[in-house]
Amino acid sequence: MRIKVELHTDAVWYIRHRCNREEAGSFYEGLEKVRLDPIANSQVIADPKVSRYMLRFFRFRGNIAVFEYDIARDHIRVLECRKPLPRQG
Repeated sequence: MRIKVELHTDAVWYIRHRCNREEAGSFYEGLEKVRLDPIANSQVIADPKVSRYMLRFFRFRGNIAVFEYDIARDHIRVLECRKPLPRQG
């Protein structure tokens, strides 16, 4: 069974205004993969600016989509899309 998905308004705005057609298509393809198996098709991320809880993300055409996954409700909420932050090293 596919998991229900909710897109935050910031994520919708990013996809509509910052992404070209290929990037938007890649986002929706990645989202479908995540709906089928969220854990296998995403990675863990900690971003205190977005949430104090651990989140997950998936990559699409040079961008990332950060989401929270509620296993009990079978629900994914895409919180934001953005370019990946540079690694600190």
